[in-house]
Amino acid sequence: MVKICLDPGHGGTDPGALLGKRYEKDDVLRLALAVKPLLEAQGVGVVMTRTDDETIPSISERCQMANTAGCAYYLSLHRDAAGPAAHGISLWVHSRANAPTVRKAQDILDELLAVVPTQDRGVQKGTPQNYENFGVNVYTTMASALLELGFITNADDNGRFDRYFDQYAEAVARGLCKAVGVTYTAKDKPAEAPEEEAVRIPTEELKAAYSALQAAHDATGEAIEKIRMILGV
Repeated sequence: MVKICLDPGHGGTDPGALLGKRYEKDDVLRLALAVKPLLEAQGVGVVMTRTDDETIPSISERCQMANTAGCAYYLSLHRDAAGPAAHGISLWVHSRANAPTVRKAQDILDELLAVVPTQDRGVQKGTPQNYENFGVNVYTTMASALLELGFITNADDNGRFDRYFDQYAEAVARGLCKAVGVTYTAKDKPAEAPEEEAVRIPTEELKAAYSALQAAHDATGEAIEKIRMILGV
């Protein structure tokens, strides 16, 4: 069975980026927990570096979980942070990542960008800071990437994350399946109840029924008139 490692960044005493009471560690854990069953439904084994709000001592420890399990791909889930105007989605790979590794990250990005229009910040190599690579792309022995799913410091990105959460989770699952060569099959939607067909009554029957009703109405009218005459009203 092919295995994928989902690494929800930060956790425990490390909140990651934040905006008010919104913590990166919570958003990415929620996302990982939503992606996991989608992958498992495709027959993919999933290794999680954390499944609750726990502190993991080091990046290398996270990576070792995937290395030991023999995972085919490693995706670290994050949300970016900058000024309030910065927005969009990006993936980061090793500065010396080969073409197949870049392609796998691009597949994930393409699926995410198809959910709702937002800024495409591309597949980037290295880091935006002054050090060479993110640890998750250094200590892993398989193809890997770090996903920045929108900016937690941008209100519109937060709105998209919440409003399209299920679609984003499925997009990640689709991209990951493509990365490891698994055909993603969407779950069948519940069958809609068939619409009831209108009951069609032959025209002649309708005419006969109408005539009978009209006759009954006329007879009732005549009876009422006779009673009124008797009573003198």
